[in-house]
Amino acid sequence: MTNLRKPVPDLMKGIAVITMVQVHLMELFARPEILSGTPGKISLLLGGPFAAPVFMAVMGYMLGSSLKSGGKKIRRGLGLIILGLLLNIGLNFNLLIKIYNGTFNLNPLEFIFGADILFLAGLSIVFIAMLEKIFRKRFYPVIILSVLIPLISPYLPDLPSRFKYLQAFLYGNATWSYFPIFPWLAYPLAGYAWKKLETEIPSSWRWVNQKMILILMTSGILIISTCIPAFKIITDLPAYYHHHIFLFIWITGFLGIWTWLVEKMEAATGKSLVMRYIKWLGKNVTAVYVVQWLIIGNIATAIYRTQYPFSLILWFLVIITVSSILTYFYARINIRRTD
Repeated sequence: MTNLRKPVPDLMKGIAVITMVQVHLMELFARPEILSGTPGKISLLLGGPFAAPVFMAVMGYMLGSSLKSGGKKIRRGLGLIILGLLLNIGLNFNLLIKIYNGTFNLNPLEFIFGADILFLAGLSIVFIAMLEKIFRKRFYPVIILSVLIPLISPYLPDLPSRFKYLQAFLYGNATWSYFPIFPWLAYPLAGYAWKKLETEIPSSWRWVNQKMILILMTSGILIISTCIPAFKIITDLPAYYHHHIFLFIWITGFLGIWTWLVEKMEAATGKSLVMRYIKWLGKNVTAVYVVQWLIIGNIATAIYRTQYPFSLILWFLVIITVSSILTYFYARINIRRTD
């Protein structure tokens, strides 16, 4: 894996946005027989290693190169946590109204405090910012910690029931715990450690580059030879959300190969209109993420798991288009504010 130049992280995040939107549609819009069938399995595979792990690993990598103070990073993390809470209310607004008026007999707190990826991102930034003060430029403890987190995840004891909403953000198998710290913090830590290896120990980085083909071939063999058990976990959402050390190692190897492939794509076609658009999505990933969830979440309350494949394709095109347009105007407004 050569140096992640700025266009490459944006391209990786942009591709992740596209795979993320399609899997959200499959989970919430597709009829049960489609979700449980081959189309659903393919969708979950595309929305598994290509989406959340990419977001988190790239975020960790960028944190490793950030010159912002620890205080600014912590404020950024806290801002994402608040945004995650507001987004949960916004994307479930239609559902919360129906719960309030008695249409649905559901617990609203499970939707308001759903441990989604913005919470994970915010908590990860806060954790890494504090970690920097302890470890400074040493990356070995960070690597050890990134492996330790998914390793001990299945052995953590449940907290008393009164802390169940708090525990959902940390670990456990609650249905509203999608991206808890254990095991998902491992990915930003791995990205952060990789960046520190690249910048702080250039001799080791040169060795990695010299052995790149061998490393990629070894990773490829391991990934292919273990793909069946990995795919079984990825296509089982509860198992994917709360996976352990095996899938973490598998996805880490996958990310190394995927990064190398995306670098080649950027070098060959990075100036094309399609690639520039995908990189634009990646650059504005937070805004796109919020907008698409506001649309999908509120529509899903009305058409939950009723759509056929052709309708899913149309919904995908509409939501990607509308999300892009709204994000474009949001970005323009932000630019004017900062001028």
